[in-house]
Amino acid sequence: MSTTTYKVKREIDPGQLKRDLSYSLADLSNAMVEQAALFAHYGGILARAARQVDNFDLVLDTTEAAVYRKIKDELTNSGDKIVVADIDRQVRRHEKVIAARKALNEAKQIEAEAKTAVEAFRHRRDMLVQQGLISREEMKGELAIQVKREKEDHIEDLKSQYLERVGKNRREET
Repeated sequence: MSTTTYKVKREIDPGQLKRDLSYSLADLSNAMVEQAALFAHYGGILARAARQVDNFDLVLDTTEAAVYRKIKDELTNSGDKIVVADIDRQVRRHEKVIAARKALNEAKQIEAEAKTAVEAFRHRRDMLVQQGLISREEMKGELAIQVKREKEDHIEDLKSQYLERVGKNRREET
């Protein structure tokens, strides 16, 4: 008997995912712009992974049915007693069914990884929003400091002008 194998497609490269999730505080605006596109990209991967799980679930169902029919027909043709529990046990142990089950399990793992990636981008979005708020508050603080400094400079200028006038008036009086 030849071994049955199924091709399970893995789309997420862990290194690329890590690079896509990272961002620099120095380039927060660009990270915010890229967020929606990255979220959509990984959401598409999740959708394809879910479809792959459904497809392998169908493959498992049809494989089990075909193997069940084959075993039942063999027992019928040989004249052996047909016991459903025995047929079920033989179906579960059949190499084609085992291969289909392994493929389904791998597809489910890939789907779980894709769900985790999408969830990571939700967290990234939340972090970007929070960091944007912090940056905005810092800008407000810097602006307030700048306004205060300008007021202090203006007051110093007024003091200097006043002292200059007072000094000029005293010199004229003497």
